Amino acid sequence: MAERAIILIPDISGFTGFTGATEIDHAAHIITELLELIVASNDTDFTLAEIEGDAVLFYRKGDPLRRGQLVDQCLRMFASFHQRLRVIERNSVCQCGACQTASNLTLKFIAHFGYIKEIKVAQFVKATGIDMIVAHRLLKNDIDAHEYILITEPCCSAVGQEDGGAKLRWAKSSQAYETIGNIGYEFATLTDYRAQIPQPPAQPRFVAEKGDDKLEIVIEAPVKAVYQTLVNVDKRPEWLDGVDTIDREMTSERINMRHNCVFHGLKMINTAIFRDFSEERARYSEKVEIPEIGLILQAHYEMEPVGEGSTRLNFNVNWMGANLPADKKQGMMAGQAANFALFKKVCETNPA
Repeated sequence: MAERAIILIPDISGFTGFTGATEIDHAAHIITELLELIVASNDTDFTLAEIEGDAVLFYRKGDPLRRGQLVDQCLRMFASFHQRLRVIERNSVCQCGACQTASNLTLKFIAHFGYIKEIKVAQFVKATGIDMIVAHRLLKNDIDAHEYILITEPCCSAVGQEDGGAKLRWAKSSQAYETIGNIGYEFATLTDYRAQIPQPPAQPRFVAEKGDDKLEIVIEAPVKAVYQTLVNVDKRPEWLDGVDTIDREMTSERINMRHNCVFHGLKMINTAIFRDFSEERARYSEKVEIPEIGLILQAHYEMEPVGEGSTRLNFNVNWMGANLPADKKQGMMAGQAANFALFKKVCETNPA
């Protein structure tokens, strides 16, 4: 039997035109992270129907929320969305198109009220009905903005007119759709509200504490290609000899992101702690922990252009006071030199 419900669709837009493998992969990671955040921000008992592309489909049966409750729910999702984007922008290590344009992503909301029918498909429950179609069609409309809350006339009638303390400016409009007809709605753009969302705190100032052991190599590839190959965790097995497995967080590369390598049988925990990128000078630092031998060190990489399309990579390691015999340190540096020969080949033939 059909039941009345509020249908709510938060929809993300803004990622287009990526063709590189890293960009496509990182765009997917970022969108997934944001969709999960939207779902986690649902605190008014909406049922998650499904994820459709870059949109979340919710519905809520029973007594309708008041308009203020519905609007506040949308605004909480919206604020969480943009706060996360700002943290991604602040912490991003990767310089690919997806990571560098994540802050351009936008979020809009479609709210409709009508009848739905729940049907079971295998172990899943799916909501269907003409009003689900109406809500989906409204994702395409003539509103001259990317971020807004749209509430259809049936939904306005169900939830009332008082939008609580949000103080949004509402306008009325309508949209005609083939086979469905004219749908009236109210909408409020969210540009001013977005400007009020607080910025995250800045990262603490980082000062690289360098040690005495260092390496240098010249690579026949531009700075960005070298940098991107270095920070790309998934490329590490191509140039780190002896890496058996990599266990990483399923996200784009960021400050404080950890990945674990099994390296010659030893677990090595790498944490990104600093990055500063430009085409003229790029710097990247990691903290490396090897718990089995009680070793913690900092690895510092600095890249700068030399000649036409070439890069000088300087590597420095701070042993952080580790009580390692000199021959052990020399052996580890010799191993890193061999890895850099492989790294040079990867950068020159198959960079990230």
